[in-house]
Amino acid sequence: MVRPDKVSFVEIGSLVEQYEDLAIGRTGTVREHDGTAVVVEWEGGETEQLSLPLPERVRLLVPGSIRFRAATGLAALQEDFRENPVGVLVQMLREMGEPASITMLRRHAKELGLGEQVEDGRWGEVRELLLTHPHVSRSRSQGRLRWSDVGSSPHDLSHELSVSEALRQLANHTGEVDPAVRKSLRRIVTGSLYKLSPYELLAAHSLDFPVAEWPREWAEPHPEQIAEEVRALAVTHITEVARARRRVVLPGTHAGRPAKKDTDIPGALPLTPLLVPLVAMPAPSRAADRAAKAVIGEDAWSCMGALMDRFEQAMSSARGPEKAPHVMDQLAPLVVRAKELLRSTLLRRPKDDDAGWFELVDELVTRACFLRAHPRLRDLPKGPVHEWITLVADCSAVPQDIRASAAKAAQTMVASGRWESLAAAAGPAVPAEVEVSPDALDASDGPETDETVPDAVEEAASTSVSPAGEETAAAAEAVEDDTLDTPDTPDAPETSDTVPSTPQPEWSAQAEVEALTRLLEEERKNAESARAELERQGRAAAVALSEAEAVADRLRLRVEEEKNRQEEAEERARAAEAKWESVQRALEEEAQRVERLTTQVRRRDDELRQARQTARGASQAQLRQARIDTLRVLAGVLAEVADQAAHEGGETGPATALYRRALARAAAAGVLDFGVPGEETEYDQVRHRAPGGPATRVVVERPGFVWQGPREPEPVVLEHALVRRVKQ
Repeated sequence: MVRPDKVSFVEIGSLVEQYEDLAIGRTGTVREHDGTAVVVEWEGGETEQLSLPLPERVRLLVPGSIRFRAATGLAALQEDFRENPVGVLVQMLREMGEPASITMLRRHAKELGLGEQVEDGRWGEVRELLLTHPHVSRSRSQGRLRWSDVGSSPHDLSHELSVSEALRQLANHTGEVDPAVRKSLRRIVTGSLYKLSPYELLAAHSLDFPVAEWPREWAEPHPEQIAEEVRALAVTHITEVARARRRVVLPGTHAGRPAKKDTDIPGALPLTPLLVPLVAMPAPSRAADRAAKAVIGEDAWSCMGALMDRFEQAMSSARGPEKAPHVMDQLAPLVVRAKELLRSTLLRRPKDDDAGWFELVDELVTRACFLRAHPRLRDLPKGPVHEWITLVADCSAVPQDIRASAAKAAQTMVASGRWESLAAAAGPAVPAEVEVSPDALDASDGPETDETVPDAVEEAASTSVSPAGEETAAAAEAVEDDTLDTPDTPDAPETSDTVPSTPQPEWSAQAEVEALTRLLEEERKNAESARAELERQGRAAAVALSEAEAVADRLRLRVEEEKNRQEEAEERARAAEAKWESVQRALEEEAQRVERLTTQVRRRDDELRQARQTARGASQAQLRQARIDTLRVLAGVLAEVADQAAHEGGETGPATALYRRALARAAAAGVLDFGVPGEETEYDQVRHRAPGGPATRVVVERPGFVWQGPREPEPVVLEHALVRRVKQ
């Protein structure tokens, strides 16, 4: 192992560890540094001066290392190890600087307090996941794991086949691939899971590839670049896992395979949004058709919006008769999927909160009506575009007022002459709605031109739902006609955007202008009242802000108090932890002592058996007494361990566990205990010993031990039970 203090600098505030017999003894902090020696303050307040370089028994904890994190924030390190054991073990292997087996890594993790985060049966799986890391490989000599800075590839066919191609072959030939070829393909995919796209990663997960690290968020999906077999697997896996997430597993029932697969994928990682770009892919695909049938809810709404974008882009790109057939062929699959989506979007209206549904329907129908009014639609043959417009704009589930409003807005756009200029421009289709402020109608003091009038007409058309809006639209059309009828100046060139209009009587135009002016005055009054209301709300918000700041100050003080309490609690916890470690070391020493005494007992038993064989003429009574004397030694040791367990308290302490193991081994020799601490019983002068004097009723303080030999009529008392009088 590379010594950290050979590559790092010791400075004031650095953490160091002291080792005793290759085990961590205690942790300390460097308090003083004079260049030749340092003063270390160990846990408990003891200080010690150490010369530089540090002795072999003291090691420096490098900031950011696993040992440093274990010493400064064990809880956070345990949480990281629970979520990503492979990442922590890879860093641990890198810091060790030498090849290590999985047993060594497991022992090292337990020394740092990380052993309980991984079950004993999962370490073999963890070893396989470590081998999939690009910087971890297996040494040829001893088969241990080792770190490599340049990275290693344990795959035999990686130079012949890409990971995407290997996954496609596995997906295309499920159950028909030779076992050896399948093993090689799986090795390629396992070693390069981080290179897969979202669809490929989900397909690999459905084929039981263990994914150790999932992305925090999906990369940009490109379904057109994925093989159809892989897309089909991904869609099936997404639908099954999404269905399992919605299903409630009742207590006492077993979760199915999709539910178990769902537990591997982080809950914060959405799956169904990946179906949206797949459904909107302008190409034939059975996987995309299945996705259109499976998608529901807001994801289905997003699919409808994506399909509308596709048709609007196609309307802009289909210029000329040579490009139209190719565009129509691309849009044909989208119409088939749109029919499936209509069942879960427009035809399925939410029962409770339908505001989002109305907003979606209004946007889709309005855009469909604008597509129907597009001048370029006349140049396209009957096909997917016309069918799409009919499906959306004429859907019977859409309210009549929304369809009428959208159709009227499209007609107003056609009448205003805006479509001719938009059709000639190079860009996407007409936006769904155009907003113009009321002040745009009188922004200049001079006469209006042919460029400002269509904007006013479009603003009036966008507000044509209410009766007041209809009046505004009529007035705007009249203003446009009157303005367009004004003769141009001799020097003004004629532009292609000029819209011809029918002359209107002068009195009619003047009346309409006055009506429009009155409407604008009303709008200004409404704006002033809204401004006053906004100022009132601003003052109320200022008062609320001051109150919130006062509350924040009180909360800040409370947080500081809680922080002080937390620091005190942490100090007490560190003291308790140090005490627990000392008790743990004492228990380990007692356990070693018990082991030595047990070994001595076994040796005495062996000696007794040899003596029995060599001295057959020895008296049976002497042999019996010798065995009893030997077992009394064992009973004395058990009594000491029982005292330690009684002082410790609790049923799950280390001393209690040690006592039970020692008692189980003694039972093999016929030594049994009697009396339970705290039990009230009658005094027995043969079995009980009362330091405070005998009594009729006594309470057991420490159990006693007897030997029940195979030929003994009665149990022989080896150690008396310690009792005291019952308090009256």
